[in-house]
Amino acid sequence: MPTRQSQAPTSAPVSLAELKAHLRVTSPAEDDLLQSCIDVAIAEIDGAGLLGRAMMTAHYTLTCPPPAGIVPLEIGPAQDITAISYVASDGALRNLVPSDFSLISDGEAAYVDGDWPSDMARRPDALRITYRAGFGDLPGAVPADLRHAVKLLAAHRFEVRDEVVIGTVASAVPNGVERLINLHRVRFFG
Repeated sequence: MPTRQSQAPTSAPVSLAELKAHLRVTSPAEDDLLQSCIDVAIAEIDGAGLLGRAMMTAHYTLTCPPPAGIVPLEIGPAQDITAISYVASDGALRNLVPSDFSLISDGEAAYVDGDWPSDMARRPDALRITYRAGFGDLPGAVPADLRHAVKLLAAHRFEVRDEVVIGTVASAVPNGVERLINLHRVRFFG
């Protein structure tokens, strides 16, 4: 089962004022639309989006079947484990002590290891691990190139408001966005 964001970040990597400065917009007339463009750009890039990592610190919950060993966490960079629970074979939901488990991380890939309960139910949602992931709590903790990618994508969404623009040269979302994101995307080879 996929990892879901269970608690949103307390702030965004790019503010409305920063995007307005980037676009050289001084009027408050389209602030709501600009904020929406920021929100959409972040949703496209952050977490399970294009980046596969969390920009700002947020809580994520991984739900999975009973593990046979270490459990890989899908969204990084992982900071700490905040809760672990499991469905026992009798159907009861039981909480485990997060400090009894190890978070193994190299800054990119992260895993949880420990002694998993033997009475865990054999079902696809038997284990729930909640953890914090992200570069930090403040926008300045997010790498500048990722913050710039958010501004580029938000600016593109603001300037090009239709799916297809007739009567102009066709252009895709700026190539620079993907290149900036690729600098921080976690890659798995195997």
